[in-house]
Amino acid sequence: MNSPVRASLLIAALPLLALAAPVADATDAAWQAPFTLQLPETVRTIVLRPRTDPVEFAAEHGLAGARIVPMGRGASALEMPMEDTAWEAVQSGACTSRDVAGCESATCQGIQLHGSAAPGSDQSAEAIQARLVKNAPETVLVPDPANPEAGSCRGAPLVPPLDETSALATGQNVTIDLSLLDSPGGVTDKTADVTANPELATADPAAAPAEPGAAAEPARRSFEFSVSSLFNPAGGVDLGTDQLPADTSDWTLVVGAGCSEVKVPLNAIEPARLPGIVVALVATTDVANVANAYGLTVLNEQPLASTGENIVTYATTQNVFTVIAAMALDGRVNGAQPEYVFETTAEAGFASEAVAQPRAYSDPFAAMNYAPGKTGALQLHGEASGNGQLIAVIDTGIDVSHPDLSSRLREPVDTTGKGYAAENHGTAVAGIIAAEADNAIGSYGVAPAAELLPIKACQPKEEGGLAARCTTSTLVKALDVAMSEDAAIINMSLAGPPDELVSRYVNLALDQGRLVVAGAGNGGVHGKPGYPAAIPGVLAVTAVDAIDRLYTQANRGEYIDIAAPGVDIVATVPDGQYPPLSGTSMAAAHVTGIAALIRELGPLMSSREVAMVIKTSTRDLGEPGPDTAFGAGLVDACKAAAAATADAVSCDQGGAHADFNAF
Repeated sequence: MNSPVRASLLIAALPLLALAAPVADATDAAWQAPFTLQLPETVRTIVLRPRTDPVEFAAEHGLAGARIVPMGRGASALEMPMEDTAWEAVQSGACTSRDVAGCESATCQGIQLHGSAAPGSDQSAEAIQARLVKNAPETVLVPDPANPEAGSCRGAPLVPPLDETSALATGQNVTIDLSLLDSPGGVTDKTADVTANPELATADPAAAPAEPGAAAEPARRSFEFSVSSLFNPAGGVDLGTDQLPADTSDWTLVVGAGCSEVKVPLNAIEPARLPGIVVALVATTDVANVANAYGLTVLNEQPLASTGENIVTYATTQNVFTVIAAMALDGRVNGAQPEYVFETTAEAGFASEAVAQPRAYSDPFAAMNYAPGKTGALQLHGEASGNGQLIAVIDTGIDVSHPDLSSRLREPVDTTGKGYAAENHGTAVAGIIAAEADNAIGSYGVAPAAELLPIKACQPKEEGGLAARCTTSTLVKALDVAMSEDAAIINMSLAGPPDELVSRYVNLALDQGRLVVAGAGNGGVHGKPGYPAAIPGVLAVTAVDAIDRLYTQANRGEYIDIAAPGVDIVATVPDGQYPPLSGTSMAAAHVTGIAALIRELGPLMSSREVAMVIKTSTRDLGEPGPDTAFGAGLVDACKAAAAATADAVSCDQGGAHADFNAF
């Protein structure tokens, strides 16, 4: 666009409401945060060569606060915010080490979107630039085939903004004209999707009275972005005259320029979905007829053994919502919807010094594994270790050859159609739940004798990366496998938007007496509720660190049930690495392991009873009583075991559990 926006502006299917009054409804404003132009510190990255111990390197070079990013093939990277002077010292010191493959600075990033600005003040411009950018992939190692010991760092630069002349471009620059704020009465341009509604200037009762004759301060005005569902005939969402990707999970809306910019994930505005795809339950005999009736192409179909239904993915060049609305009236279709996108909920942890734990096992990382001691799970291992409990892990692929896991795993299943592989996130979650104990390898799991059913329903975004995404159809198929194989507990360390078909199959699993545990989501204080955790009956788990501080990226909400350790957790990943990872994924895995211990101790208990015992046997955190940050509090395996066995099994309250909780 060549001039400030006065004509049609549709960003991510959202018109800009420039200057609406403050949003009163907390649900509508859940994703929003105060507007700021504050410059964050630049993120610096040190890429380590394969087989370099990142924890040892960080300690040796005074980088204990660095985040460790596993990169596959035995390599890793350290990431940390750092100002220029300190970074210069690191470049002349740590970066010259033979263990370092490269050092670089990341593009500065802003955060937050909703708030106010004073026209003409030094913190706001007359016009703010806005654009959509495609997120850069994870930093992963690109191996050099000629030299397996070497490799280069792959971290793509920011994708340039969309050019109006290119149909294949990836974003578009627009200008939001804040000069409208200067109009005392406000301006509404009815030819545009931009509305200026000045907030009434009111005196601040706490402010000092103005001096007589003094110039009035420019009134502050609030503004926000909001959603408008407008779809084009091809089934995409319009961005000006260009199509916005339906899969919003890899896109960010950026307001401002350079380091004075603010960002919001596009999927916080519009749920991510695969473009042009419809998922439906249709009988096998009707699949082709339904496709012909609505001009669809059949991509895949699979019978669901648990229900006898048949799940079908169709492709269309039409408006997917128009097609879905028509199919809803068709008696041959038992549910149709978009193919929504879910994401795993873990990120790289930090190379911080772990809280020392009693060395209960011979595993070399046992002393760094603070979580089982903190929750009391470790103290129960003399009475229960998860024996006889089958846990379905719906995630990315688990490394079936990992020495800490190979004896714990059933035959793996792939529902993605992309092939089963050993991948980071699923292997990490599996290790937290059930890594073998006392084998002098790595660390140990919360329920080290439990049996795991690996179900790959999520695909890593980048080969060798940690982040992964799943879809409606892969999750429904995975839930079907979990029920068909009679898993007692289902772990889903992932989060996404409300999804009718996923909810239907989660509820079916709950109705069959299975326990479903899910991470609450890593959307932060303004994140929208994460599903399936927000489905009633699912045990929704948030994350805390070793001293009970809430994980900064954890979602908040009434749906959160309990908290569990999920920050800087020593985790198994392929290639024999044990990096610290953080997120509600890790916390959910801890609760899943504890649930396996309780089920072993109380074999006659139903899953609902197990969930209730766990939720009512917590240690309160935060505000007294249940709250939106910690739920009912920190999971306490000792209290839960006592409640499940009428005090026949309890922990030594003078032991490590009591000491740790008093830390």
